[in-house]
Amino acid sequence: MKRLASLATAVLILVAIALSVVALNRSKATQQHTSALDRVLKTGTLRVGYVNYPPGTIVDPKTGHVSGIFPDLTRQLGKDLDLKVEFTEEVGWATLIEGLKTGRYDIIGGLWANPERGRYATVSTPVYYSGIGVWTRPKETRVSSANNWTSLNSPGITIGAIDGSTPLEIIHDQFPNAHLVTYPNLTTEPQLFVDLATKKIDVFLAEPSQGIQYLSKNPGTVINQAADHPIRVFADVFLMPSDEPQFKNMIDTALFDLQSRGITDQLVDKYQVAPGAFYRTATPYVGR
Repeated sequence: MKRLASLATAVLILVAIALSVVALNRSKATQQHTSALDRVLKTGTLRVGYVNYPPGTIVDPKTGHVSGIFPDLTRQLGKDLDLKVEFTEEVGWATLIEGLKTGRYDIIGGLWANPERGRYATVSTPVYYSGIGVWTRPKETRVSSANNWTSLNSPGITIGAIDGSTPLEIIHDQFPNAHLVTYPNLTTEPQLFVDLATKKIDVFLAEPSQGIQYLSKNPGTVINQAADHPIRVFADVFLMPSDEPQFKNMIDTALFDLQSRGITDQLVDKYQVAPGAFYRTATPYVGR
């Protein structure tokens, strides 16, 4: 009897240990799966990552102050949602998704929505749209828009792109035979325009606002051969961590309100380098 009692006690102890382990694992899983939105609402703070990409996001080199279409829009979102906005980290194109995955920030804006980002992040409704130009030197005769820009898909054409950027994905997808020169993650677009003008590269894919800014200080050095028909059009959006539908719902609802109040258009007008540099979003309804 004593042996049976001892055996029963041992079994109960093992069961108790097993239940404790299961409960502990469930507790850890719950902690690990706390959503970004839960963290935002609990702390009352929206932590923002950003890429220095004027005029969408502008970082003052002396003070570090962040401004531009998306930072100003984010501050207005924070005001409307009763959240404190903290610009916590400047990142590059190649590392911005990792920052969302590791929870270093809750949201990042001023980015083009592409398939790769849609796969690993939650994408907001578009704020506006960017057409992608094909920038060359003015007397470049080897580049043509015929047959969907097949002239670019040649080893004799050197195309520059920043690591992790959307233009780099376009080149891999559409122009795999071109001679590709990649630049480090935190390189800024003006450097590629300089290299284009000085014949280190032949082509740079960039939206009109980037080229217009460069031309304002370096007139006549480059030209957009796709000014009338962009090679691609992308939505400029906010990104949040993956699998965050309620977070997206909150941001999208607030963005629609800002659009309907005219605030989004005011900010685009304030920062765009030339009229028509961006394509505006259309209202989802027809006036009476």
